Amino acid sequence: MSVEEELEEELTFWDHLSELLIRLRRVVIFGFISMVTYLIMPASIEDLSKMVRGEVYNPLSLYLLERVRSDLLEEVADRVELIPATFAAPIELYFQAALVLGIVTTLPYLAYEIYMFLEPGLYPHEKKFLKRFIFGFSFSFLIGALYGYYVIMPITFRILLLFSGLLDLTNFFNVTSFYELVFLGVVSTGFVFTLPVFLVLAFKFQVLDPNQLANIRRYLYFGVFFITAVLTPDPTPISMILISLPFIILFEISIWIGRKVYAG
Repeated sequence: MSVEEELEEELTFWDHLSELLIRLRRVVIFGFISMVTYLIMPASIEDLSKMVRGEVYNPLSLYLLERVRSDLLEEVADRVELIPATFAAPIELYFQAALVLGIVTTLPYLAYEIYMFLEPGLYPHEKKFLKRFIFGFSFSFLIGALYGYYVIMPITFRILLLFSGLLDLTNFFNVTSFYELVFLGVVSTGFVFTLPVFLVLAFKFQVLDPNQLANIRRYLYFGVFFITAVLTPDPTPISMILISLPFIILFEISIWIGRKVYAG
């Protein structure tokens, strides 16, 4: 390679790096704006009227906190009381809720920026596959998050309350721990549901062989059960099973799809 070619290749590398940094900076700015928006945006028309009149109103981040508590603890409200462990706990939760909402809102934009960065160097069929991957990742994460929120979390808290009753414990809980468990459980379940999408991507580019992976599925399933057991706060295997079984089903579907894309 000549000196001119080396210089041109080096300049191309720095051009790509500069473009990537610019796009990542846009994502960070978009995420920050989203978080601030959730911190101040009124949760309803009534709250908007209060904001216009200069009165105290509920922003979207506080609405999220109230909605989570209502959805997960409404049936056991007479047996559970959430208490702040510190004076700063309420304001910390206020910002945490806005941060979670901001991240969720930013994920589609992050996927768009990644696609636009990779798009110039892709062939038409690769662009088509990348679009499918981004859609599959977003859809899988959304389904997983909803599954975690509406299935995993309610069962988890019922089981935890059952153990509290068996041990004759007073049901006073740290409000920060409650919401952190919810956020961790929902996000973890969402990402668990996206793992098969990455498997199909690895099969497509022949990084992994679906037939070889199918031969060691029993070890993979053991690993999934172990990871979900660590991630879920439920001391019984119920939450672990509720997360692992959908993943196993999705894994088998991924193997079936992977054999087609790998051969192609």
